[in-house]
Amino acid sequence: MWEIIRRNPQTIIIAVLLHVVIVGLMIVGLDWLEPPTQKIQRVNVVQARLVESDKLQVQKQTAKSAAQKKQETKKAEIKKQQLAELERKQQAEEKKQQQEQEQKKITEQKAQKEKKQAKKQAEAKKKAASEKQRKIALEKKKAAEKKKKAEQEKKRKLEQEKNKKAEQERRRKLEKEKKAKAVAAKKKKAAQAKKKAAAERKAKETARKRAEQRAREAQMAAQMQAEQAAVEGASIAAAIQHKVQSNWTFFPGAADRGLRCKVRVKVNGNGSVLLVRVIESSGDAAFDRSVESAVYKTDPFPMPASAALRALPQFREHEFYFNPSK
Repeated sequence: MWEIIRRNPQTIIIAVLLHVVIVGLMIVGLDWLEPPTQKIQRVNVVQARLVESDKLQVQKQTAKSAAQKKQETKKAEIKKQQLAELERKQQAEEKKQQQEQEQKKITEQKAQKEKKQAKKQAEAKKKAASEKQRKIALEKKKAAEKKKKAEQEKKRKLEQEKNKKAEQERRRKLEKEKKAKAVAAKKKKAAQAKKKAAAERKAKETARKRAEQRAREAQMAAQMQAEQAAVEGASIAAAIQHKVQSNWTFFPGAADRGLRCKVRVKVNGNGSVLLVRVIESSGDAAFDRSVESAVYKTDPFPMPASAALRALPQFREHEFYFNPSK
């Protein structure tokens, strides 16, 4: 038995606790006022064994502890209700005091408001009296200003009539002087116009002669430049042609095959070659490349000494025709 208890202590404890609870419930649920009536009935005889006295003592003690615990719980609940009631009364008292303070505050605010309103009414009466005095003073001031203004208006009209007569006299004098000045200005303007027309005719004649002179000079300069360009152009073209021809390596069989090639060359102001383009191919890529190579070897091309001539298109672009048969 002890081996079973040692192996399953938790199971044994749970079983004992269950028995204790059942016994406690049975004790609490018994009716001690009415004696039990014995009923005769046919029952089967069963064998039972007495519970040990110590177990009964434990069960009674457990039931007693449960009853005490229940009584303590009830007392705690009553005490809790009493505390809640006390707290409610305290809150009600605080609320009452708060309402009294708010009422007092409202009364004080109402008194202050009435005091302010009375002060405001007194100030309004004072302001109204002051405004009345101000209006009376203003009416007097307006009447004085109106009288003064009428006197000033009368004086102004007299002064205006006087000035009007003086202005009319002044205008008559000015009109007379204006007519005299207009006659003099007309004569002076006619003389100036005559003088100006003569000066303009003279200036136009001078300008015409100068323009004709500049045109003749420009024509002569252009003619001289054209002649110089033609001479230098022919000379430089021959020099370039010779230089290119001297740099061209003779292509074997070109004359027999009738190969011909024409290239266009662009150079800058210093004669450096910018572009070489075949415009008439010989049909033989190697022959065309030999011509292009000869042109690049000629870089830089001979150029005129004059900057004006170097800027002409004829010295910036050249065409060369390579014909080995000639």
